[in-house]
Amino acid sequence: MKKAWIRIVGIGIFHMFLYTYLVPFIIYPRYGSNGLKFTVVTAVIISIAVLGTLLIGKKRNG
Repeated sequence: MKKAWIRIVGIGIFHMFLYTYLVPFIIYPRYGSNGLKFTVVTAVIISIAVLGTLLIGKKRNG
């Protein structure tokens, strides 16, 4: 369970960094609305993939 919390906290830190620094200061000024949409979709897919590995690990171990 400890590894699960590390992954969840890691996702939270990733999203905080993404939405407080990367999107407003780098991605949006350079790529505009399309870059913002692409970034949000990519972040959600990465988060789902990481959380999906937690579910797969539970099924395999339990």
